[in-house]
Amino acid sequence: MKQLMSIILIVVFAGSILNCGSGNKSKQIKEYKYTEEKAAVTGVLKKKVGPWIKEGMTCYGIVVLMDKDGLPKKMEAIEAKVISIQTDKIKMKAMEDVVLAPVAGCTKIGMKKGETWDELEGDLFQTRAEAIKYIDTKYPETQVIIK
Repeated sequence: MKQLMSIILIVVFAGSILNCGSGNKSKQIKEYKYTEEKAAVTGVLKKKVGPWIKEGMTCYGIVVLMDKDGLPKKMEAIEAKVISIQTDKIKMKAMEDVVLAPVAGCTKIGMKKGETWDELEGDLFQTRAEAIKYIDTKYPETQVIIK
């Protein structure tokens, strides 16, 4: 019985010594500093989009229907939300369905609400009117679908 009591006392004593270093860590946690850094677009994206783009905002992108030769046939502005910004791309999420009529040689004819894409070109606009004006200016021969 004395041996059992001695073993229990040794275990309790050893446990209390080992626990000494694991006291209240709240001071260490308070002293910990974390600064969140937001990625910012650079290069071509920065020149095209500008400083107005922010994570979580709604803006307008362009859905392009291309033929088998890679030539744009139809385009439409799409309302989208900025999911994340990285230095070389902007992750976007469609906020509406866009259905473009089928064109021979095309495998995809639109975009569904909730679909995401990586915007690499920087063709993003603050208003639908700006997006349509851009399409009309840059691709005058392409059919623009206006809602």
